Amino acid sequence: MFLKFSFHIFLLLSLSVNIEANTYYISNSLGNDNNNGLSSNQPFKSIEKLNSITFQSGDSILFKSGDIWDGMFWLKGSGTNSNPIVVNSFGNGAKPIINGSGYQACILIYNNENIEINNLELTNETSHLDSLGNTKKLAGFGGVENTWGSGKNVRFGIKIVGTTKSLSGFKLKNLTIHDVFPTPDLAQHIHKGYGIKLETQSDTSISLLNTISKVIISNCTVTKTGHYGIWIKSLGLNKIDSIKNADIEIYDCSFENTGGSGFVPNKSENILVHNCIFNHSGSNIDSRMWKRGSGMWPFDCKNVVSEHNYFMNAHGPQDSYGSHIDFGNENVVFQYNYSYNNEGGFIEILGDNINCGYRYNVSVNDGYRIDPDGNSWDKKGKIFWVSNYCGTNNPRCPSIGSFIYNNTVFVNDTIYPEIYFWPNVGDVHVYNNLIYVGSVGDKIPTLIQNTGNNLNISHNLFYDSARMELDHDLINNAIFSDPNLVNPSSNGIDDPLMYQLQNNSIAIGAGKLISGSNDSIDYLNNNGGLDYLGNLVSNFNSPDIGAFNLNLLNNSSLYSKNIIAYPSLTKLNVKLYIKNYSGVIATSIFDINGVFLKKVEGDLISLKEFKKGIYIFKIIYGENTDQIKVIKI
Repeated sequence: MFLKFSFHIFLLLSLSVNIEANTYYISNSLGNDNNNGLSSNQPFKSIEKLNSITFQSGDSILFKSGDIWDGMFWLKGSGTNSNPIVVNSFGNGAKPIINGSGYQACILIYNNENIEINNLELTNETSHLDSLGNTKKLAGFGGVENTWGSGKNVRFGIKIVGTTKSLSGFKLKNLTIHDVFPTPDLAQHIHKGYGIKLETQSDTSISLLNTISKVIISNCTVTKTGHYGIWIKSLGLNKIDSIKNADIEIYDCSFENTGGSGFVPNKSENILVHNCIFNHSGSNIDSRMWKRGSGMWPFDCKNVVSEHNYFMNAHGPQDSYGSHIDFGNENVVFQYNYSYNNEGGFIEILGDNINCGYRYNVSVNDGYRIDPDGNSWDKKGKIFWVSNYCGTNNPRCPSIGSFIYNNTVFVNDTIYPEIYFWPNVGDVHVYNNLIYVGSVGDKIPTLIQNTGNNLNISHNLFYDSARMELDHDLINNAIFSDPNLVNPSSNGIDDPLMYQLQNNSIAIGAGKLISGSNDSIDYLNNNGGLDYLGNLVSNFNSPDIGAFNLNLLNNSSLYSKNIIAYPSLTKLNVKLYIKNYSGVIATSIFDINGVFLKKVEGDLISLKEFKKGIYIFKIIYGENTDQIKVIKI
């Protein structure tokens, strides 16, 4: 009886939760704030009406397509992980537009969470003053917690702020954000316009440590902002490495003509950025822009993967690479990206980093910037630049495990970017890079400082090397022959597929083997398994030099002249017999794609834990190595 009664109470509570969730409609062209707002025939009219409501878990707020509103929508109320508050559009036509009209943001979320915002257009460049000359500021916001308050000195499309607690659960999808500029009276603030900002404010003196987590931003376009496109910033957590924002994913987004960088994450971990376009970061098409910026750069972040993105046409007198790794990061990899015509250059790695670098990227005509004072090794554009810079007021900080491998770089005759490593940058691993430069033009200088550095540089290809002043450290096991790229143009073609190797290339199978770990973030010993195009990269065969790998799988057979594996078609165990050998045997097992699975010692190998398929055994015995295929049936 008690169980039945409890079930009925639970059912009633569930029904009451569902009943409380409302869908609110708003139309500036057809609405009236005296309506109930609960149907498309009775919509509210104004943002002011929405600002008077505290929304509940599961509520939806729908803006009418084709309508325009002026002002800041301060969305009050939180959803839950399973029942978020959803902002969206209804009806046919153009996206609804919210013009922030000089307020601090078009949409403000302040200490609330589990919110989705979809299918809107946001813009915000109108004066922060109303018709009477008063500063526009919503009551209850802009006091002690946020001294900016108004849109005078800083402006946003969307601002999400956590000041009293940590926040979680945000999805932003299919948004168009453009023309975001403040209207300050001091010139130093004129560029402070941002598409989206995720901000936390903490106070360590009272153990208030706030973060933002579980954020997905997809299919959004951010263009014409004074500074960054998307910015994650934590205030009050300096020198606390263990507290970070977490689980940020950005994909299928476009950043176009941002006055600063497209995306800048700070003090965050578990970040994935993929299939995005960063074009003309550091733009100067508007006098209110910062006019400087790499497409993306993480700062004080951990576990960052940026892949399958296009970084193009970055501008600016400093930085302004396609992407760069700022200081204080751990486990950051830029891979499978295309970098084109970026003024600062292709690769920039600063100091105090651990296990950070670039692999399997294609760079075309990056680094054309000329130093304004004519100085070498300063602001001039670069192919590779590794430094130990870690802040203006900090001592220099070397890094651990910086890596640059299997990248393809094309430089035409008209530009001459440098390669420069500072002294005391720590250990740097540079191999399997293909650097192709046009045979005509100014010399390309290189300088690898040795003081305090632990350098592992080998198996790189430089062509035409006659145009390059190669530092001695770069020529270790280097190749200087024509790699026979597909690209037919000496000027360079804006197409990464033009920089593949032809079948007769000397770079095929000529690289340094990277293997020995099944930890996917052990970037120095795990090659990732795939090249730029998704072709397989072996764990036991030498790879090709560059970002493309034509040498897919080894030619191991079912048999070896020295080793017998019985049975080679097995359901469970394999016994190894090695002719004229009775010593130690160590076998590394790989799947057919070359992914390392397990290491076994001895002559009896069990495949019990493996599924049916083909496996490759790399067998080490004495000073010999051999490999065979085994099939589990």
